Amino acid sequence: MIKPSTILTRRSVFRTGVGLAVAATATPVLTPISAGAEGARQAGTEPLNGDGFYRFKIGDFQATVISDGYGQIPVRPIFVMNASEAELAPVLKANFMQPVIQVTNNILVVDTGKERIAVDSGFGEKIGPSFGSFPGLEANLRRAGIAPESIDLVVTSHGHLDHIGGFVTKSGALAFPKAQFVFVDTEWNYWTGSRYESEVNSSPMPDQFKKGTIGAARDNLPPVANRSRFVKQGGEIATGVHYVAAPGHSPFHAAILFTSGNDQFIHMGDIAHHPVTSLQHPEWTPIFDYDPAQAIQSRKAILDRVATDGIMVMGYHFPFPAIGHVVRRDAAYHWEAAQWIW
Repeated sequence: MIKPSTILTRRSVFRTGVGLAVAATATPVLTPISAGAEGARQAGTEPLNGDGFYRFKIGDFQATVISDGYGQIPVRPIFVMNASEAELAPVLKANFMQPVIQVTNNILVVDTGKERIAVDSGFGEKIGPSFGSFPGLEANLRRAGIAPESIDLVVTSHGHLDHIGGFVTKSGALAFPKAQFVFVDTEWNYWTGSRYESEVNSSPMPDQFKKGTIGAARDNLPPVANRSRFVKQGGEIATGVHYVAAPGHSPFHAAILFTSGNDQFIHMGDIAHHPVTSLQHPEWTPIFDYDPAQAIQSRKAILDRVATDGIMVMGYHFPFPAIGHVVRRDAAYHWEAAQWIW
């Protein structure tokens, strides 16, 4: 577990400016009906949307977005490191945003009919309310009729704290006790290798986030090592599920593509952190990018792909339920959130 000195509280996150580790069309009508949640069947009911979760369909796949909480984050320099206050201010005004905004973590669970797959795991119990700890990912999973022990695969987009922090509980137990953990092989190698600690410490991230990032890799990856499977960048994770190379935010960051029938859906991971700063200005970089120039290149490539092909996407830190379409606008992009109902 992360030592007390490396645990980030909500207050320390705000005080130090520490943000998130910050990363054919899917069926546009989002339905409130579960098409096969094992936990819901066991409970004898089909829970409706709301109270921390939201269901929709990707072809024949049943998908659920689970909230891992929220927090207040200063836009600059956390999400925008390479623009001045003068450049940022009119963008915030035009989009009715304040300099400090609420940011969410959203966990995707997809039932393919063969496997139940979770993408990333949130902060877990690594920082205090409201991210991760209250009401908590486990509570929201259970509200959605999804027992943590029913997860077959935990697919990881990259090795930052807010994506791997939920692997292990405070007691040291695996949060998903029956799951296999899936990583891009080179991303795993980086975060279990000898370089990451010195490189994180030399990065522009605030000190508290450096500690949290190093602690997450050190304490959360070894417990899942013997339950992990490693996939080449761009390779197949499961039937209808593939990694999509999107490096830069972390050394081997990846998006995840789901394909069912004629429908496609891309979980963008941290390719984009906010629908305004990342899409309207894809050249703006968050303070957490490992290689900002490469991250910009990856961001523009993914945004161009999903806008051109009309692919529905999910932004891990976008406003809940974080599902919608990227639309090309002038030289950049615009976010069209999916229309959804409770």
